[in-house]
Amino acid sequence: MGVWSACTVLLIPLLCGLSHGSPDLGLDISIDFVTSNNPNIQSAAGMVSFTTSDLQGAIGGYQLAKLNGATNLIVSGEALISLVGNITVNVNDVLRNISFVSSNKQTAPSCMFGSMNATMDRAFASLDQASTLIKSIQTSTSSQNTGALTSWVMMIQTAMTDISTYLDQLYKGVAAVLASGQPLTQSTIQANINQAVLFNLAGAISVVTTAEKGLTTTVRAIRSSFEQSGNILNSYSNDLNNALNSVNNTQRDYYNQVVGRISSYQGKISWEFGWGVTDIKNTLSRVNSFVFDQDTSKAAQQLNISIGVTNTAIQSNSVIIQSSMQSQMTQIFTGAESFIQTNVKALVPVFDKSLFGLAATMSGGGAFASNCNFKYGGAITNLENNMRDGLQKCFNDYANTGYTDSFVSEYNMVIREQTRTIANRINFCLNLGSNTSPKVIKLGIAACLSETVALSDALMKDVSIQSKLVVAMINLESLATVQRVESCAAILNHGLVAKAAKLDQLLATCQTTNQ
Repeated sequence: MGVWSACTVLLIPLLCGLSHGSPDLGLDISIDFVTSNNPNIQSAAGMVSFTTSDLQGAIGGYQLAKLNGATNLIVSGEALISLVGNITVNVNDVLRNISFVSSNKQTAPSCMFGSMNATMDRAFASLDQASTLIKSIQTSTSSQNTGALTSWVMMIQTAMTDISTYLDQLYKGVAAVLASGQPLTQSTIQANINQAVLFNLAGAISVVTTAEKGLTTTVRAIRSSFEQSGNILNSYSNDLNNALNSVNNTQRDYYNQVVGRISSYQGKISWEFGWGVTDIKNTLSRVNSFVFDQDTSKAAQQLNISIGVTNTAIQSNSVIIQSSMQSQMTQIFTGAESFIQTNVKALVPVFDKSLFGLAATMSGGGAFASNCNFKYGGAITNLENNMRDGLQKCFNDYANTGYTDSFVSEYNMVIREQTRTIANRINFCLNLGSNTSPKVIKLGIAACLSETVALSDALMKDVSIQSKLVVAMINLESLATVQRVESCAAILNHGLVAKAAKLDQLLATCQTTNQ
């Protein structure tokens, strides 16, 4: 390149003095291997349009897999695109210039040759970068592929060095012809321009285009393997997102179930307790008729007070149950959701590792890559679906808030019967007579009312104890529900981790044995 640069500086003023350019490099006589013989410089350099098109087509439209964890594939893909771009732009610019100069008939070719120096420098600079790019590509493809890339690039680099050398020699020959002052005859040209220079220049150009054809084949193979890897990662990414959305939807469905169940339980308790209060309140108007009777006044007033206390106790216990139920069942959802999300976060990296191993196998383009993908690819990419299905089963089978239905319903029945017992007892007492009945009957009614007060007090104490038992049962069932979900998810987690590890082993074995 040193001779080439110096020669260019010296020759441009001289050669630009030519008033006519032609296919014979500014000389009036035809130079073999420039325009006439085949192969020749012009036809060899003219192949650049085909090789450029093929090489650009080998990488054109390639989409890099911009997926989480696919760092090597991204770097490799970018390096492959850069390598192809450097060849098709910088290296082939030299060949385009040679082709143009060889065929131009209007401008002195020496002036056009002068602009080629910078083009040649850019070509060699890009070729110097090739080894670094190939190292980046090697992170995601086979050593066979990167070895082929290296061989083709070295062949191009050697041929470009030869092109530079022969162009320098051709310049010297042209300068010698012009400096001789002799007529531009065939013999004059042959005496100063060695035909071997022209032949070798055409050959070196042909080597570049031939190497680019081989490079195109290798790039297509690498791109194909990268695309297979990218497709696997893309499919996995979509499947994983769908699986995570499905898990989240299941959690929302479960949340709606919890909310619905809380509302249902609260409605049942409110309904049953409300009717109990109503039954007892309905007796007040009849009790009041005995309040102003001397024989029954004291017992009736005590019963009146007792009815108020009883109704307040019933409503108070209703509020306690409903509040506790909402709190505890909300904790069921919160606890189950938290564990499930923790489980998902723990599993996703495990799946990623297996999936990226499969993607690496495909991008590596090994001899058994396709068969290994056929054997184990589906199982590996389906890991996230197994997670989704398993977690949904954990929710559906072990987080069923309906487990509390039985004892809540039975509790409601007990409360209803106890309140009905109080109301029935009051009505029984009142049905013994009236405030106009004989004294002995009214005294019996008074005694009956007093006993009802004692009965009501006893039943309300029982209701208080039962309410505490129900709260405790709800608390324990909430804890048990979360523990069931956690146990189910933990078993699922261990199973999927073991399955992923086994698939990793099988895939690794398949890469070398095809088994």
